[in-house]
Amino acid sequence: MSTQEMDGVRSFGASNSFVEDLPQPVEGNMQEDTPESVRNSVIEPRVGMEFDSLQQVIEFYKHYAYSKGFATMTRNSRKKKGFSETSYVNLKCNREGRYSSSVDDPSKKRSTIKNACEAGIKASMDITDKKWRILSFIEDHNHDLSPKMFATFFEKERRLKCKEGDGQALHDYFVRMQAKNSNFYHALDLDDELRVRNVFWVDARSRAAYESFNDVITFDTTYLTNKYDMPFAPFIGINHHGESIILGCGLLSSEDTDSFVWVFRQWLQSMCDIAPKAIITDQCQAMRRAIEIVFPETVHRWCIWHITMKLPVKLAGLEAYQDIKHSLLKAVHDSMTVEEFEEKWNHTITLHHLEENEWLAKLYEERERWVPAFLNSNFFAGMSSTQRSESMNAFFDGYLHSSTTLKVFVEQFEKAMRNKVEKEILSDFECFKGKLECSSSSPMEKQFQEAYTHEIFKRVRLEFAGRQGCIVNELVRGGDEVKYKIEDEACPGKLFEVRFSSSECLVGCVCRMFEFRGILCRHALFVLSQERVTVLPDRYILDRWRKDIKRKHTYVSTCTDDVQHNPVLERYEKLHRLAVGVLEIGAESVENFNVLEKTEVVRSPMVVKRKGRPRMKRLKSSMEEAVSKPKKKRNTAAARNLAHSTSTTGVGGSAYGDCSTSNMEYPVSMPHSHDGVIHLTNPMPSQSFVSESMSQTQAHGNEDQALNLT
Repeated sequence: MSTQEMDGVRSFGASNSFVEDLPQPVEGNMQEDTPESVRNSVIEPRVGMEFDSLQQVIEFYKHYAYSKGFATMTRNSRKKKGFSETSYVNLKCNREGRYSSSVDDPSKKRSTIKNACEAGIKASMDITDKKWRILSFIEDHNHDLSPKMFATFFEKERRLKCKEGDGQALHDYFVRMQAKNSNFYHALDLDDELRVRNVFWVDARSRAAYESFNDVITFDTTYLTNKYDMPFAPFIGINHHGESIILGCGLLSSEDTDSFVWVFRQWLQSMCDIAPKAIITDQCQAMRRAIEIVFPETVHRWCIWHITMKLPVKLAGLEAYQDIKHSLLKAVHDSMTVEEFEEKWNHTITLHHLEENEWLAKLYEERERWVPAFLNSNFFAGMSSTQRSESMNAFFDGYLHSSTTLKVFVEQFEKAMRNKVEKEILSDFECFKGKLECSSSSPMEKQFQEAYTHEIFKRVRLEFAGRQGCIVNELVRGGDEVKYKIEDEACPGKLFEVRFSSSECLVGCVCRMFEFRGILCRHALFVLSQERVTVLPDRYILDRWRKDIKRKHTYVSTCTDDVQHNPVLERYEKLHRLAVGVLEIGAESVENFNVLEKTEVVRSPMVVKRKGRPRMKRLKSSMEEAVSKPKKKRNTAAARNLAHSTSTTGVGGSAYGDCSTSNMEYPVSMPHSHDGVIHLTNPMPSQSFVSESMSQTQAHGNEDQALNLT
């Protein structure tokens, strides 16, 4: 966060990658002390001073600041990679930074206490002894100091807690949620008076779901359902059932560029800096600027519904309004190519003498942000509006109302989230419980039936059924490539050009339904059938719609209370905590990291070259030759059982039943002491490893064999 962005803002949050602490009052009876008594009892900071904890560092510097007459703030803090606790903190005078505003009118700019004061301390934790030490100390301020100002500062902190307790209660709730699940992420943006300005939070399940569904999101701020009239700003994605899922939420005090930049950056940081490939919003210019700043590579689409709904307001006074409206909508929705749109739009403008209409001229300048012909080459899961966000708002109406406090808002949000999760689990169950019928006998449709979730397969099935209305109008062949022009009974008067390459089994239609929705259109399926294609390449069966993929977020609960009722989630949570412990140990030192990073394996021993004549060339006696002659195998049940027993129960022997040496590799497990530290002095402990028996004659299937490697 830049210095300018810190103006008038004190942010705090908690996650596995971002921590800025809420200023807490110094414990004790400090407020009752006189400035003189405090001044006489405080030690000056100096480089190298040691502390046992981060809290001691913060309290020490606050105590010092109180004695000098200035307030403090946490400029920034961070964690070392792989660690769960803060390892560095930068504490500053609260006048650090400069004021910067996007408002041009000087009369509307608010006052500020910021004047780029550099006074402060930096401290870090030594990972070897867990001690905190001051790294640097800047004593001089560029402004006057007053002990009374600091007393006022503490009064403001108490006001945050006592003013209905809402802001502090919200913070405490977030802290409790993160204590239950370390992957819960939250951040609060406070103003100079420590009042909540912006809020952002996202639970662990949503963060995990984003790994699978980060291709497109919608963002909308039209929902106002809390007592402070703070717009509810959810990040909405689409799951494998085509259902809306929440990927993070914000509550904003204003809809300006600074607020949007703040919430976008918090969301991006919570998602490990993985920006969405596409985002849909309304025409808000502040939102547009924020997206250009935070998501510069993301395809930004404006909601087409909001634009077309403005036609009656902007054009209703024109004489030929109905004709103009019909022609413009036809140009927007029916044009499959950019050239077709340009021709129809310009024809309408010229025909009705609309060259001077500023609103239409502005829309035309921004056509690449909202006209389908320009955007449908990108994947949007079939969305061209923010309707998903608005329908999600309607969903929350059953849980929230206009007098909802911030804390209750978030708690009710958690209940609503649990309802959405239950719906997804039910949809998953329906997919595995049975299959939907195909509309045809096509092997290609059978592929989709086996792979896709029910809701998505219904859409695919409609396209297969629609092939019956397709007719070949024109066919041109040239080597491995063929070009079809298809008439579709559902779209009379239009021709759909489909190209097919037999060498690579590539197909593409001018309607670009596959690119836009992720589903092959009826025109492409018709051409594939005409070309005798029976098995589709994997590129046309998208993983995001598949039902046979176990996605990470299905192992994560929205609320840890649910874990107690689900043994799978309970096991996942326990294993996750263990894995985090291993990562922390590996990050403690270079030696531990190098040991864990290497993929060491235990291999079978190499054949040792013996002294003397090789075995095969050694002269044998007549007795040895008689014994070594191959004998006829006995085809009896007892012999088979004996062979089976020998092949599967011999400790340290082969798991393949032919007395050959197994070439299976086993990962080395690092031993741990009771204090959680890896012992590098014994990198090859005695341990039991499990290998899968490959014998096909076992009565009960494959069994795991323990091979004791010592």
